[in-house]
Amino acid sequence: MESNDLSKGRSPLKTKLKRQTLTQAVETRLRTEIIQGLYEPGAMLTEPVLAAEMGVSRSPVREALLILERDGIVEFDDRGRTHVTSMTAADFEDLYFLRLAVEPMLAVHAAARATESDYAAWEANVAAMENTNSVAEISQLDMEFHSLIVEASRRPRLIAAWRSLRPSLELWLAALHRKHEQLTGRVREITIESHLELIKTLRAGKGEAIREMIQNHIQGWYKWLPEMDDLA
Repeated sequence: MESNDLSKGRSPLKTKLKRQTLTQAVETRLRTEIIQGLYEPGAMLTEPVLAAEMGVSRSPVREALLILERDGIVEFDDRGRTHVTSMTAADFEDLYFLRLAVEPMLAVHAAARATESDYAAWEANVAAMENTNSVAEISQLDMEFHSLIVEASRRPRLIAAWRSLRPSLELWLAALHRKHEQLTGRVREITIESHLELIKTLRAGKGEAIREMIQNHIQGWYKWLPEMDDLA
């Protein structure tokens, strides 16, 4: 009897894990496609269409959309329809101020606690950027670079605050990179140069210089705010 009870208990768990994995796969694909601009801001996402395109039932699509809604990537209207989030200049300005409040102090802590493994990871990230011409990959690597610095701080509460910003930051950064690549054609070069300078400053380990460097890096966003309505 005990053996049968255990087998009955395991079956739902296996089903749940399989379904969760499918939901994660759908969520990852949708997140990537939205961030890369395959869906315009405000575009409607319908469960039946997405389910048919991905070859899955509507259930994992619905669950994936709920995750993306929580992260601010999509939003539901009054009729329950799903749309890709449209961000305004005010939204971008809010992200700017929040990032400016959190990231400089995280970078100072990261410099104090970073190991050679951390520096190797940062340098490997820059090397990967040097080896790609894909603007989408550059955006992904850019966000990952800053995430690596944040994680190296070993300050859990501050890290959690930054992580809460990351989904919206990814959405904004990818749109900004696409626009500036069209205008300048130098997104990769500019990003690599600034990141190498950040690594150099972190290695020097002087707290005030690190704080100032990160603040200047983030404040570079502010000059782009007038363009944000064009990205929404």
